[in-house]
Amino acid sequence: MTSMNNNEELFNQAKNEIEKLWSDNKKLSDFVNWPNDLILKEKNTHKINVADKLSTWKSPNDNQVDKIHNLISNLSPHVHWENGYSENEVNREFLNKYGFFELIGPTGHFLTLEMALYVNFLDNNTHYPLHNHEAEELYFIVSGEAKFESEDEESKILKSTDTRFHKSYQAHSITTFDKKILSFVIWKNKFENVSKIVDPNNI
Repeated sequence: MTSMNNNEELFNQAKNEIEKLWSDNKKLSDFVNWPNDLILKEKNTHKINVADKLSTWKSPNDNQVDKIHNLISNLSPHVHWENGYSENEVNREFLNKYGFFELIGPTGHFLTLEMALYVNFLDNNTHYPLHNHEAEELYFIVSGEAKFESEDEESKILKSTDTRFHKSYQAHSITTFDKKILSFVIWKNKFENVSKIVDPNNI
């Protein structure tokens, strides 16, 4: 990350507010304990298409989650964004409308081996294809809304403060309509292995 000194306060503000959210939210704290060993590391900035979309998406409200939204929005130009998939796995349109960065984790801006917390952005009118991964996962919706579909579960529209748990290798997909979505994706246990697109015919 460049300009570490200039951005360190912003990263720490975001981390502190998310930690408060953790202590206030039983679903988050029951899923995995908040790490007590977080260290902010120097990590190169990497921008992708959605970085600017998130940095200009502000919340006019001032409750806990909206405050976190705005802190994450302010962080957007200073983080290491990723797409996670190749154009052969998905398509160029999806890669232009999706992105994430690892805020906390073994390769995150804040280092820990206890869990991984990714900040995910999915633009409106976008389908995130069926995928799975070894890690157990909890989605926490910060802002916006999307339809979540999971293997062996009913589909559901999730909105701000809603959560969704995915078991290890449970296939799931996400679809946005007129609203984009900002979410935390928390992994525990075996979070070293990446997500893979799943052929629905093989489920």
